[in-house]
Amino acid sequence: METAEFTARRATLDDLPALRPMWEQERLPVNDLDRRVTEFQVAVSADGDIKGAIAMKISEGYGLIHSETFPDFGLADELRRLLWERIQKLAKSHGLVRVWMRENLSFWRTLGFDEPDEEALEKLPAEFGTADETFFTLKLRNDPFAEMSAAQEEMIFKQGLRADTDKMIKQAKMLKRVAIGFSVVFFVMIVRYLWYLWRYKQAVTTPQQGLRVVPWKR
Repeated sequence: METAEFTARRATLDDLPALRPMWEQERLPVNDLDRRVTEFQVAVSADGDIKGAIAMKISEGYGLIHSETFPDFGLADELRRLLWERIQKLAKSHGLVRVWMRENLSFWRTLGFDEPDEEALEKLPAEFGTADETFFTLKLRNDPFAEMSAAQEEMIFKQGLRADTDKMIKQAKMLKRVAIGFSVVFFVMIVRYLWYLWRYKQAVTTPQQGLRVVPWKR
């Protein structure tokens, strides 16, 4: 992902020294974001400096774009465009249905972010916030479960659970057969060992047949 001067990539722990001052400048919760650095996508200049960052938290098939920061606001929209391309690919790879954000900025509104209706708010993951907070959202694709009733969703869940259970049962049976096989082999080895031990003791303690002792004469 790149423009003439900048590239976009996922943030790593090595980026924390550069990101922390940017978060502090925006009065973001630095200690919390330290633990969530891999949620961030960063825009990097040709010389390796981080010029902007945006994070996306993923939950329940939805994404929350948050904690954007740009030290040079003159580059903000250009870098937002670059990072948005990166976020879209990330959202597609995770099969996200919708993305959310709290920012009410013209750049995001031109992309289609708008105030959610009641139906969309019902799908807002609790990790992102509550329905009485201000959110803007963009639908990325149709929700395959949107038209399903609660009973249908429950049936699909049970089918998936049953399939997982069947798989676990098959694995348990296979492990049981392997354990029995090892037990049989071990038992046979023990029996053979005891048999050979018994034969050895018999050979040592039983006199040889036909052996006659001749008295010694001067």
